[in-house]
Amino acid sequence: MTEKRGSARHKRTVESCSEARELTKTQKPMHHPFEKIPGGALPGRCSPARSGLAALMLVCCCGLTETASAIGAGDADISIDAFNSAFLTTSSGRTYYKRALNDSAHDGTWTLALNIMGMQDAYERTGSLAHRTIVNDLCNDFLQFNPPPWAWDGWNDDIAWMSLALIRGYQQTGTTNFLTQARYGFDMVWARGWDMQYNGGGIWEQQPDMTPAGQAINKCALSNNPTGKLACMIYQSTGDVWYRDRAVQIYAWSRSRLFNPATGQVYASIDRDNRVDQGTAVYNQGSFVDFANLLYQITGDIMYFDDAKKAVDHVRNNMTSNGIISNTAGYLNTWGDEFARGLGHFVRDNRLWATYHGWMVQNADAIWNNRRLDLNLTDNGWDRLTPNDAAMPPTKAVSAVAWLQFTPAAMPGSIGGVHTIVSRQNGIAIDNEGSNANGAEVAQWGLNNGQNQKWNFTRNADNSWNIVSQSSWRALDVPRGNAANGVQMVQWTPNRFGNQRWWVDQQSDGTFKIWNQATGKTLDNSSNNTNGYKLIQWDWNGGNQQRWLLR
Repeated sequence: MTEKRGSARHKRTVESCSEARELTKTQKPMHHPFEKIPGGALPGRCSPARSGLAALMLVCCCGLTETASAIGAGDADISIDAFNSAFLTTSSGRTYYKRALNDSAHDGTWTLALNIMGMQDAYERTGSLAHRTIVNDLCNDFLQFNPPPWAWDGWNDDIAWMSLALIRGYQQTGTTNFLTQARYGFDMVWARGWDMQYNGGGIWEQQPDMTPAGQAINKCALSNNPTGKLACMIYQSTGDVWYRDRAVQIYAWSRSRLFNPATGQVYASIDRDNRVDQGTAVYNQGSFVDFANLLYQITGDIMYFDDAKKAVDHVRNNMTSNGIISNTAGYLNTWGDEFARGLGHFVRDNRLWATYHGWMVQNADAIWNNRRLDLNLTDNGWDRLTPNDAAMPPTKAVSAVAWLQFTPAAMPGSIGGVHTIVSRQNGIAIDNEGSNANGAEVAQWGLNNGQNQKWNFTRNADNSWNIVSQSSWRALDVPRGNAANGVQMVQWTPNRFGNQRWWVDQQSDGTFKIWNQATGKTLDNSSNNTNGYKLIQWDWNGGNQQRWLLR
């Protein structure tokens, strides 16, 4: 069945918070022309809409586009380029996404953040300097439009989305102010929103003292799981274990109150009387998956992996129409973007392409087949033709963009994802020695499969690889791009420059040659099996000290 929830992130009303991404938002300082449903009705925020399937499947009877062909290798690029062509605006020295095709004013707070995250998904895929520049400009000008403090906004999930866009901006560009403001956002939500009086913890969706009379006071998946993701990413960026511990704390609460570990369903909310709204939304499933996967990568605790997989499978088995994720409710903002992100990271990091790639391509094909051919945009209704809506907002198109960024047209090989890197010569693994400092030397150590020895391989558009520690979240780096033989490898904040890009070539014996894009030199274990001995680069000679196994 097509998911029937009248919610998408954010739409605050008297009922609750699974209705989170609707175009409606009440009691907000900023109001958009599209913030109200025709006739004035406001859907519930967290509880599922009670309308029938027919209401969701209503499609504009005019202006539908003809069917196009399925995805190809370049269609993710076409998708983000089309999105930017339609909505990205530079005006008066500012870069932003506009409110709608026919409205050139800049989009709002959390909605602008959601749009920016679609652009960040594209940079995550490509690593291109042009995309990095756009991300940096968007985040800089987001803060110009929405300068802290944000205490005026009582919705804690708003702060989470805004801060998530900024922490991803920091991780992608290195602009320290983005990290500063992302930490501010988390710290504010935690200080005011985490409550122990009711439900044994959890973060309020809307602050009770800022909730108008008659509206729901509850704690939602929407306010907890994105905030937990934010804590994980701040920990990755800083090494500050306080944020890691808050992420674990939020997850434990969310899992115990708003998740069914038997079925994988993420519930919408819980109120002060411990009544649980069991409404579901694809974006809530996605935020949970991404949160669980982040904690699995950080801790190695298999519980998080199992939870993420169950949440993915719940969507696949229960929240699609013939396998397609789709929602045509007119008041929705985004629907599938968070799930695209969560699924994409989960499948990539854990090398689950054989399990999910076919389903991902099925949805990508539906997106591409049902796009508007004039603009190459697809709205949330992936199983029907996208109407030619002149007032289409970017938030309705960004889910399709996100899905395509995480779905390769061809099934990836075995290199991507998390591996230990083991020497063919002596069975010793590449190890970051437990340091999270920039410039810390990378060495080798007896294989123990600890987090210090786990490295995540992610691909750039030029087919080179980034190799990032699962312990420090720093990238394997040739210091200053020094091309001399014998230079010891270090770790550094990921920047995707040439000295952090690696070619990974499988050899005839099944081992891998790993060589640096900037220097052309190959990883070499120094022909030494001493724990703690240096990992260096050297001209390729084909010896076993330069051949590596990915496990």
